[in-house]
This record gives sequence, C-alpha cells and structure tokens, in this order.
Amino acid sequence: MSSKVKNSKMTYMHIAIMFAIVFVVWNLPPFGQITEMGMKVLGVFLGIVYGWIFIDLLWTSFAGFALLTMTGYCSATEAFASGFGNATFLMVLLPAAFAIALNQIGVSDGIAYWILSRKIFIGRPWMLILAICVTALLMGLFNGGMAAVFLMWTIALKIGEINGYKPGSRVLNMLIAFIVYIAMTAPAMVPFYGSVLLYGGFFTQATGLAIPAGPMMLCGQIYMIGTMLVMILVSRYIFKVDAKNFTTTPELCEEYGKYKMNKYQKVGFILLLFYFAVLMIPAIFTTLPGAAFCNSLGVIGWTIVYMTVFLIWHKEDGKPVIDLMECFNSLPWAMLMLLAVTYPLAEAMESADIGITATITSALTPVLTRMDVTVLILATMVALGIITQFMHNIVMGAIFIPIITPIVLSMGGNPYVCWFMMYAALMCAYVTPAGSMMAGMVFGHQTMKAKDAYLFGLLFLAVAMVMMVIMMPLLNVLFVF
Repeated sequence: MSSKVKNSKMTYMHIAIMFAIVFVVWNLPPFGQITEMGMKVLGVFLGIVYGWIFIDLLWTSFAGFALLTMTGYCSATEAFASGFGNATFLMVLLPAAFAIALNQIGVSDGIAYWILSRKIFIGRPWMLILAICVTALLMGLFNGGMAAVFLMWTIALKIGEINGYKPGSRVLNMLIAFIVYIAMTAPAMVPFYGSVLLYGGFFTQATGLAIPAGPMMLCGQIYMIGTMLVMILVSRYIFKVDAKNFTTTPELCEEYGKYKMNKYQKVGFILLLFYFAVLMIPAIFTTLPGAAFCNSLGVIGWTIVYMTVFLIWHKEDGKPVIDLMECFNSLPWAMLMLLAVTYPLAEAMESADIGITATITSALTPVLTRMDVTVLILATMVALGIITQFMHNIVMGAIFIPIITPIVLSMGGNPYVCWFMMYAALMCAYVTPAGSMMAGMVFGHQTMKAKDAYLFGLLFLAVAMVMMVIMMPLLNVLFVF
C-alpha cells in the first residue's frame, strides 16, 4: 500500500475521531454550571483542537464555524462577523500583506544581506540567532507589535533561505516561535503600555494598590531577557537544534558586503524606519505635536499609507512597485482562518450562558484558598499558566486577579509579587493554537510543523515558570510592600 493511500486513510480516521469527540461531548450530561449549550460549545472546542493537531488548520478551522453554528449559540453570519470582522484579525491580516510587500520591494533582502555582511557573525550561528531575538525584543519594547513580528519573520526566513535551510527546518520554526514570544511579551512588561494598565486595573480595583512603574519595568525586563536567554540555551544544548549553517563565512561576508540596494529598496528601507518611528515614538511620548494623529492611524493606518506609496510609484515597465493582488493572494490563509474561528469560539467559551468559565472558577477557588501563602501564589501561577492555554487570558485575569490578590494580602503575603507572577503566567498562552491570537500566528504559519509549535510553546511556558520561581526573592525585594 502506498504512503499516499495510508496518509489518506489516516486523515479520514482522524476526521471521524474529531466528529466523534464533538458528538460524544454533545450528548454527555451537563456538569458544574455548564449548560446544555455549554456542553455543545465544549464539544466543538475539543473537536477542533484535535483537528488542528492531527488533520489540518485550514479545513478544521472552517469546519469549526459550521459546528459552532450547530450549537445554537450563534448564527453563521454572527460567527463569521465575529471572526473576520474582529479588529485584531485586521491587525494580523494587513501586516501579513505588508511583509509580502516588503519582499516584493526587496527591503527584507537588503536587511538580510546587511546582517550577513557583519563579521561578528562569521561562524557564530547562535550569536546571529541571539541578535535576531534581541532585535525582536527591542522592537517589541518600542511597541513594534505585529509589524515587528512579520518583519523579523521575513528577515529570519530570508537568512535561512540564503544559507540553504528549507521551509519547516527546526531552526527556522524555532525562530518563528521565538520572535512572536519575545516581540509580543516584551511590551507586556512595560508599565505604561496597555497590558499592564489593563491587568493592573484589575489589581487596583481589588486591593486599592497601584502597580509601581519602576519595579515593574526592571523586573519585567529581567524576566524577559532571562527567559529569552534560557530558551536559546535549552534549544542549543538540550534540544540540539541544528543551526550550524545559519551563519556566514569570510568569503560570503565579503560577497554580501558588495550587495547594493536599488532605489526602490533604499526608499522602502527609509520609509520602514519612518513607519516604526511613527508607531513607536508617539505611543511613548503622547504629548508630542501630532502624536494623537499618529496614534489614531495605528498599525493598520500606517501600513496602508506605506503600501499606498509603492502602489502609486510605478517602475520603468509601467507597473506598480508592489503587486497588491499578489500580496493578498500569498497571505497565510491557514493561520488567518485559525485566528478567525478562535474569536467566536472564545466568546462562546466565556459566555455566562455557557457556564464553562464559572465552572472552572468555582472548582479552583476553594482549593486555592486553603493553601499557605507562598504555595498559593505558586499554585495560582501554575494553574493560570495551564488554563490560559485554553481560555482567554484577559477573562482569566479579570476573574482570578480580584479573587486571589486580596486573599494573599489578607494572609500577609506580598500582593505585588502575586500579581506579577499571575500576570506573567497569563502572558504565556502559546502551547495550543487556541491559547491566544499570537499562538494562532505561530501554529498557523505556513511553514510551521505542529510538533515544533507545541515543543517551543511548552518550552516558553516551562522556562517562564522557572524564571518566575527563581525571581520570587528578587520580586519580594523590589516590590516593597
């Protein structure tokens, strides 16, 4: 029997198992505070997670819309409107097209060749990997967001291509995952950005205390840099990721140094610097003249402005510098479809009419409140790190921060330390495709292998947990209470 036939039969078997999971859970009796409709939503969730793992991201995600409408929670129109009309979905779609446009202009080629012409990286692949991760960290700190992720993806993959790595190689999958983890977590550790303000608001409302900016900034960056370095070391020495060719040589260094950008690449690079400047600087210094206007355009607006310049500008053959149709035809639709279905599914899982969130809360709260204060903090951190892989982290934060931090305060523990460890755990939702929108980006990348996405997602969660435990004495010193 050919491997093609075997694979086809395995696919049909997995499809059968996926639908079996859905319909078995649908017919189980409700438990806890989960309603009959809640059991149907739970069945859809478990079924499509199985499908994502064993079948296909695109097909399974599309089926997820159909199954969700069969639960009675929402109509097909409402499900698609929630998924494809979500503002965050657009925040991913346009930067993805933007990254393809940068490839067409040749900006990513110019940056990749410039990096490879640096002598410091000769024979030092892991230093080059570290440099890419540090760049993602810095761009994240300066609020680069999705644009930073797609730009660094493009550069890392281009360097891999130049060095002969095929799409799907573990070193490239590692970088795809690490860039997302680092670039999206770094700004979450800055006290004047939205995430800290949001989750800090839950804390302040519950305890009457405010998160101190100085200790938050210092502890957040120690945690971020430490986590990044440990992940790289584990990948190199324990996972033994093959990165020996992800480097350059003296000969190649000299050759790449001769690479000259054409006028389109030069203008594209200059405008790219401007692009990140208008995204980052006004977001930090909000009182600058024109800051309100720049911030109102945001990533979506400035991405449109950038791409419009190269649509208006025509080459010698009379065609625009970028092919807009190709930008959208080449989008990673498997990733986008996965992201789209997670929005209505997450809304359903968190709905009061469904009862799943309430059941989890009522089950965990009595157990956690009977613990020693240090054990309580650690157990809460671990519990949230696991739960957030399946439930929306904002909802989990809104539920558990107001419950746990006052208990820690009443027991004589440091509520700031408790909050920081809970918050950091909630930022690690990368182990499953349903963990977060960013996890969906990693799992849905067109060259990512599912086993690598799970491997590096688990690595990030494990390293983050260990880092927080190690940092606990430092947190108690810096967060004075």
